[in-house]
Amino acid sequence: MSASDSSPVCFLKILYTERAPELYRVEEFPCRVGRSPDCDITISEPSISTLHAVLALTPRGGIQIEDQWSTNGIYLERRRVTQIAVDHKLELVFGRVQVHVALREEDLSRRSAVPAARPAAAVPATTVHQVEIKGPAATPKRAAPRRAPREEGASATVSRSPGSGRRGIVCPHCWHRFDVEEFLFIARHQSLVGDPVLGADAQQRFLPSRFTPEGNAVDAAGMSCPDMACPRCHLRIPQAASEMPPLFLSIVGATASGKSYFLTSMTWDLRNTLSRNFAINFTDTDAVNNQIVNDFEETIFLNSASDELVALRKTELQGELYNQVLLDSMLINLPKPFMFTVTPSEHHPDYEGVRERMSRTLVLYDNAGEHFEPGMDSVDNPTTQHLLHSDTIFFLFDPTKDVRFRSRLTGSDDPQLADGAKVQRQEIILTEMINRIKKYSGMRSGTKTAKTLIIVVSKFDVWQELLDEELPPEPWEWEPKFNTCVLDIHLLRNVSFQLRHLLESICPEVVATAESFAGEVLYVPNSALGHSPELNGETAMIGIRPRDVHPFWVSVPMLYFFYERGFIPALPRSRRPSRETVAIEYKISGDVAFVKLPGHEKPLQVPLSYMGYRLRCPGTGLWFDLPSRRQGRR
Repeated sequence: MSASDSSPVCFLKILYTERAPELYRVEEFPCRVGRSPDCDITISEPSISTLHAVLALTPRGGIQIEDQWSTNGIYLERRRVTQIAVDHKLELVFGRVQVHVALREEDLSRRSAVPAARPAAAVPATTVHQVEIKGPAATPKRAAPRRAPREEGASATVSRSPGSGRRGIVCPHCWHRFDVEEFLFIARHQSLVGDPVLGADAQQRFLPSRFTPEGNAVDAAGMSCPDMACPRCHLRIPQAASEMPPLFLSIVGATASGKSYFLTSMTWDLRNTLSRNFAINFTDTDAVNNQIVNDFEETIFLNSASDELVALRKTELQGELYNQVLLDSMLINLPKPFMFTVTPSEHHPDYEGVRERMSRTLVLYDNAGEHFEPGMDSVDNPTTQHLLHSDTIFFLFDPTKDVRFRSRLTGSDDPQLADGAKVQRQEIILTEMINRIKKYSGMRSGTKTAKTLIIVVSKFDVWQELLDEELPPEPWEWEPKFNTCVLDIHLLRNVSFQLRHLLESICPEVVATAESFAGEVLYVPNSALGHSPELNGETAMIGIRPRDVHPFWVSVPMLYFFYERGFIPALPRSRRPSRETVAIEYKISGDVAFVKLPGHEKPLQVPLSYMGYRLRCPGTGLWFDLPSRRQGRR
């Protein structure tokens, strides 16, 4: 096969370490490359982002590769690139995977100028694929006449032309993608008021034609204007958020499940834990956007009247947590995001190597529980559409709201377990969340999302007696080799497996719903307060005394989120506690491994996400090792 002279075509070769290379012929553009099965070319490797890159056409009919704000980037000769013209053979690295791209198939069969990761003789025969574009795709444009391909070893051309895939900025308010040149600036002179999107009292937004020497726009009254806004919703975007790629994260849960307490305790703990233990700075991107969560932190953790009963106000359906804007001739409520800047500390052992990759804007979304109830999703109230853009979703499951959990928690004086307290079927909220993601993303039935779903089982102090597992105060240890702590992923996986078994025995529909949606589901226990609240006799409301607050594992879900993106190292296998394990037999069927333990006729069903870990069988206490997914398929 060779590239046609009349229509653009290129070839992409993926060099896996333990299986045959895959060769793709790409004729339709844009062509999406990533870990998600919804991509046109799927690379099933943890270092690959959900949507990692796009092969796109330039206005002149050429082909270029565009990074899609991927976590681990695209590298050419150890240099991170965002746009590269495919006008000769390119030997790239996506995350930890070698990807070669060329205009002609024969160029990919030539001996590489850069040494391969392993001997060529060890590479199995290549599988050739004709790429089928999944979902809407642009009609291929007629290519402009091309110059002859460059000789191997020539330097890459870094494209500056606009493409059909990557847009430089993602608005954290309305999720509109746009190029940096489209930024609006916010007028500062008090006479320049009246905005068609934000209303008569808002300062005007404008495209600048004049700038100060410092690079700030100049408004019509001659004032310097440093603040910028989204060209669609006109809401202000902090400068740091425009400079650092975003990581979106959604917190979902039923009404009164404790999302605000979880969010507050988590952010407070992260401010201390990340810098002290993992050489990562976690700071407010903008104090204005984070005012509510900062007020919550002061109420719980910096309260001078620590003996008095306090409570966080309930998240409302409308009000200060939302921005109202006029879009498409409709008043739309958009959730206010909480934004944090995540950067490596200068004492990080590999500061120069990770500074660019780890410098991100973390965007958190918290909604009222009622927004996730069936029938609450409307055109003028798209407050939960951040779910489509989130890299990971935290679903807060509250055992005190499940009548079956409550029946097992006898003898507790926790007011949340009092007779007549509200209970709720929380899998309905989870199902509604999943249906919205599928509806707006066009996700095909029968496929699983590439997003990680973390089921945060809250209020651990109330139900810890039900979990047959001793948990350490902190699931991380100091690693002298890194001069930072390392996260004990083996412990987290085993705890997740034990908690999954507990949930499956009490509320199996929650486990079934979660795992039918996401291939990667982690179950994490935690307690935002560390103790039960009290009933205020005067107001008949539940409150807490700040002096008694001792959060437990509240930052663990976020630490796992950072571990998945390579920001936090894992505890080496060599440092796992020694366990006496039993020999097992197992068989993989679909997304489950059926594990046969000695002396037990019925096999244990283990999701494939636990492959490669040492687990303890709930009930029997037997420890066993599961091989990695790749070993399991040999």
